[in-house]
Amino acid sequence: MRIITGPEKQKTVATEASFKGIGLHTGSKCTLTFKPAPADHGVTFIRTDLPGKPVLHADSAHVTSVIRGTTLSEGGDKDAAAKVHTVEHVLSALAGLGLDNMVIELDANEPPVADGSSYPFIETLRKAGLRELDAPRRFFQPDRMEYVGGETGTLYLVEPSDDYSVDVTIDFPHPLIGRQSLVSAVTPETYVADFSRARTFCFDFEVEALKRQGLAKGGSLDNAVVVGADRIHNREKVLRFPDEFVRHKAMDLVGDLFLLGMPLKAKITAVRVGHGYNVNLVKKIAEQLEACRASTPV
Repeated sequence: MRIITGPEKQKTVATEASFKGIGLHTGSKCTLTFKPAPADHGVTFIRTDLPGKPVLHADSAHVTSVIRGTTLSEGGDKDAAAKVHTVEHVLSALAGLGLDNMVIELDANEPPVADGSSYPFIETLRKAGLRELDAPRRFFQPDRMEYVGGETGTLYLVEPSDDYSVDVTIDFPHPLIGRQSLVSAVTPETYVADFSRARTFCFDFEVEALKRQGLAKGGSLDNAVVVGADRIHNREKVLRFPDEFVRHKAMDLVGDLFLLGMPLKAKITAVRVGHGYNVNLVKKIAEQLEACRASTPV
């Protein structure tokens, strides 16, 4: 394992840019604003609607819930009043474009769901422009490791590499999904083409149960793919890709992996992924990163 200083520079957004909408699970109306941040700042969320405008750091130590999405809480305290729900699509967009530093202001507790994918955030960031900072980009190249998640057949394999790629497989016992796999490098070009447009999905029989749990309050056929017994329900009436389901899971994985706080030089193979397992994987990689930092002379 090692930290690699690359030839490229760290990046942030060139100008402020906002996106408005409703949160997928809370149904809260929200304006999200991307703001430039200096080198080595990382990514922070600021709840501008709360007293004191609390700051929440986008790292795995601040994750306090992984139920149908990844939630951050102030100080990593699950009982904290300041939370930001369902951060994975926003973080995935940042990871996909190779952005390192950002201040993200929100006036509610959940980013807009947009169309259920990360592409609207990609569009917003591209229109604002990206700016290089006067500091080199650093990458973490972890040692090989395996992580088995419970008894569900979930498996992750992390291997050191000269670049960043994912190999994701899902397997649902449903005729419209079944077993799907996606292998792709994670670069701005491949991310936009292969990941960014894939939308979140659920099964129609889950909808009422989700709402009883206080979830999916903002969900609709405009921002999710709902899978029925023999048909797909959504605004477009068709899938954007034949394998849109695995592409969305890969998009989520890239977003959750961003919580490491440093871009990877690794190949991540993942079977039967989910937010809880993704975050546990990030925490295991973070242990390697901290050990690497501790053993590296200042």
